[in-house]
Order: sequence, then structure tokens, then C-alpha cells
Amino acid sequence: MLPLTTDEPVIHRLADNSSLFQILEADTFKLNSYHHQGIKKLSEELEPVATAADGLIETVVMPGKAFILAVQWHPEFSYKHDAYNSKLFSAFIDAC
Repeated sequence: MLPLTTDEPVIHRLADNSSLFQILEADTFKLNSYHHQGIKKLSEELEPVATAADGLIETVVMPGKAFILAVQWHPEFSYKHDAYNSKLFSAFIDAC
């Protein structure tokens, strides 16, 4: 089983006016994250909207689509007690 947290939360920076910015209502947020994979080459159809302090892309969206949003962490691990991940799940449910 993968670890659920790291010792220190990773600060994520969101692109202004992105769909994720609108969902979370924040331009930065802290999240326990760990990386064993990352995006090396981003498709031209995707747009990065959140990055970690080390520059790793944490979230991408597909502009022009109703709800295509991919995150590089596991919101299912903490949505019950983390407001940001809870908002992410609520937005997904609302989009369905």
C-alpha cells in the first residue's frame, strides 16, 4: 500500500481563473502529496492549472470540456476531513 501522507504538506499554486481555482476558491493550498510519477510531456489539448513548489504539474484540465480535470494526488484519501478535496468531489458530482 502506498503512503497516505508525507511529513510536510506540499504547497500547490493554482492558475488564476482556472476551473480548479473556481472550485477550490483559492490560489494556493497545502496538500499531503508524494510523487513517484509525473507528467514529462503534456498534451497540447491539456492545460496545467496547478503546480507544486518543485514545478511538478499537479492538475491539468481540458479547456472547452465540461469537466475534464485530472489531479496528481489522491483526493479520495482525505475528502472527508479536507475542505479542498471535499470541494473537488462536490464539483465532480455536480458535473455528473
